[in-house]
Formats: sequence, structure tokens, C-alpha cells
Amino acid sequence: MERAYCCTCNQLVQYKVVSKILKEYKGCEVNVIENIGVCLKCNKELYVKDLEADNLIRLYDKYRELNSMVTPVEIKILRKKFNVSQRELVSILGWGKMTINRYEKGALADRSHNDMLRIIIEDENIFFEKVNDAYKSGRLTKKRYEELMSFDKNEENLYRTILKKQLSHEEDIYNGFRKFDYDKTENLISYISDKLGGIYLTSLNKLLFYIDLLNFRENVRSITGLRYMRYTFGPVIENHNYRILTMIDSKYRAEEREIDEKTAVLIKSCGNYDLMFLMKKR
Repeated sequence: MERAYCCTCNQLVQYKVVSKILKEYKGCEVNVIENIGVCLKCNKELYVKDLEADNLIRLYDKYRELNSMVTPVEIKILRKKFNVSQRELVSILGWGKMTINRYEKGALADRSHNDMLRIIIEDENIFFEKVNDAYKSGRLTKKRYEELMSFDKNEENLYRTILKKQLSHEEDIYNGFRKFDYDKTENLISYISDKLGGIYLTSLNKLLFYIDLLNFRENVRSITGLRYMRYTFGPVIENHNYRILTMIDSKYRAEEREIDEKTAVLIKSCGNYDLMFLMKKR
């Protein structure tokens, strides 16, 4: 049995875990489960780091959901969309240098920061206004300013560049003798999600593996060109990069859902997939 330090007993003790319901947080009715460590000697509550960390994740996820707050995933997708680092984003917004780092690690954004992040996520024109302001104020170099302002708002070229950099390799046995195919992967995921009425990201990861494996057995080539690696509960895309696939959003959408106090990503098809991409032999 695990041990933790008890301030009352002044020593490491064995403890039991008791579940409680936290009804309210910051004036908001949350009703989330808290798992508390209780000393088996004195029956007093004690601090258990891992339990408290999990409690905070559940609490913050619920609070964000109830208050329509920006999530860590949304901030990461925003940065990837415009190819900016955490420090560049805080420079653009004029915030403290560790602010975005804290938010992406799970800290709750304060109201003014949350509102600004929501605005630039939903309206890229506001983002570019902030880039312009940052350049005029000397927080961005001329070179970086010009790079950001040259972003093609009407194309997915940046998404393709990021995805191909992360997922592309020379053709070999590990990717089914096919380089990563952006179009086929995008349309395949949209098609799968449409036929299943939505699919969770972890399940999609395994299904892509089996589809690529079956196609390789029949045609000596995979469909997507993705590489997979062995993992505890089955194969996963190399380096767990299946999450980066949520960046593609022209043919499907990634939605966060809370299941058993945990956040899961559900992929929903936009219904505009093109099966011709899957039929092509290229």
C-alpha cells in the first residue's frame, strides 16, 4: 500500500482514498469528484500529490466546460495554426513570458486572457491586428513580423507543412512503402467518422492501423503512409502523433467530451469527404 506524509502523525503513513463531491468552485456549481487521502492511523485528511493533481484536472476541465473557457488543446492548435511558439504568442499579446506555458499545462486562464484568446481563435483578423501592434511596439522583429503577415489565410498550406514535417518519411516497410498522404488521411478519417457517427481519437488511432495493415497485406502498400509503434494497449501512431491529426479541420472537427471524469476527443465528420482520393493508386 502506498504511503504519504501525515502532519498529525509526523511520519509517513499508509492511507486510504475517500471520494467526495466538490459542489462549488468560484461561485460555479461544478459537482466533480475529489479523491482524498485519509491517514489510516489518525483518520485525518492528508496531502497526496498525485491525487490532488488528478482532482485539479477534473475540476478545471469541468469549470472550463461550464464557463465556455479556452482549453489547453485549443491554445496549442492556435499556435500550430500560425506556427508561433509560446514565447512569441505572449509577445504578440503583451503578456508575461510564462503565461501561455501555464495555460497549456492546465492552469485556468484569467477572464481577460481567456476572452482575448477566444477572440483570436475565432477571428484571425484580430490575431493579425495583435501581430501588427506587437511589431510597432518592438516586441516582434521585422523578419518575424513579415513571416507571420505572409500567412495564407485561404489555404491549408501551413497545416500540410506541419503535418508532413511531423509524419513524413521516405518509403519503407515501416510506413507501408508510402510517404504520408495528407489528402488520403484526411478523407479516410472523415469517411470513417461519418459511417460510425463519430469516433474517439484513441479508437481512430487503432482503426487506422488495421486499415493500413489490411491494405498492405492485399496491395503491398498502406493507405495513409503513417508509421506506428508498439504501445501498452495496442499500436499507436509514432510518437503519439495521432493528436496532431486534430489540426486538420476542413473535413472533420475535433470535439472534447468528458467521460468518467476524463476528457476525450471525439472526431465528427463534416460529410464532405471525397472517396476518389481513397481510390487513387498514387
